[in-house]
Amino acid sequence: MKFKIIDAHIHIGPSRDRMVPDHSVERLVERMDHYGIEKAISSCRYSMRNRYESGYEMDAEAYRLSGGRVYCFCNYTPKLSDEAIANLKKRRDDPAVRGIKLFPPSSGYRADDEHWRPLWETARELGMPIMSHTWAASTYNPGQAYATADRFEKWVREYPEVNFVFGHCGGRYEGVKDAIAIGKKYKNAYYDITGDLFMNGFLEELVDGVGADRILYGSDWTMFDQSQMLGVVLGSDLPALDKEKILYHTAEKVYFGWK
Repeated sequence: MKFKIIDAHIHIGPSRDRMVPDHSVERLVERMDHYGIEKAISSCRYSMRNRYESGYEMDAEAYRLSGGRVYCFCNYTPKLSDEAIANLKKRRDDPAVRGIKLFPPSSGYRADDEHWRPLWETARELGMPIMSHTWAASTYNPGQAYATADRFEKWVREYPEVNFVFGHCGGRYEGVKDAIAIGKKYKNAYYDITGDLFMNGFLEELVDGVGADRILYGSDWTMFDQSQMLGVVLGSDLPALDKEKILYHTAEKVYFGWK
């Protein structure tokens, strides 16, 4: 069976901490065509380093070069709150923009810190969904403690109008379990299965916990090839209808249905 696919979590642009042999938009579109991926949504590496104008230029070029297939997130950090919110408001009606991306480990603020509240207020005002990097606490990467799933519960609870996506589903298995527990209480919680989430049966457990209509496929390209998490979905024991939701329909609803 052939599925329509949206890759809901990629990164365009050069990386300062790893070698990416070919991060060009042309190469990305070639891979998307190879795997049958219709659309992708990127968090530009420049924007993740708070270089909003440089990130915007790269995002706009990717959207143009891809023929409107590579979309983008606006990034936000409390370090530059006023500038970041002005950027969100300026780009809200840009056809390439599909939501807001957060990366607490590099922000200097834990995800439940009140310095994030202006972002949530703005997201509610603009009707924009939020996706954040989430991960389990890590002994070898202590910055992950800034983005554990439990730190987002207060925002998901206080802002039910804002659709929130747990990027990486909370990370390792402990984080996935914590994220599922939040999703059982709040219907505005969603989950992208991005990254090296290779635990046996985790996708089936995630579907059992929150339903396939709240789960999105993502690859984390260029960190990983787009085939890896595609294999997790396509090789799972889930029925075809659930695979359709994860590969396409949930992302279409969350990221393309708000404007």
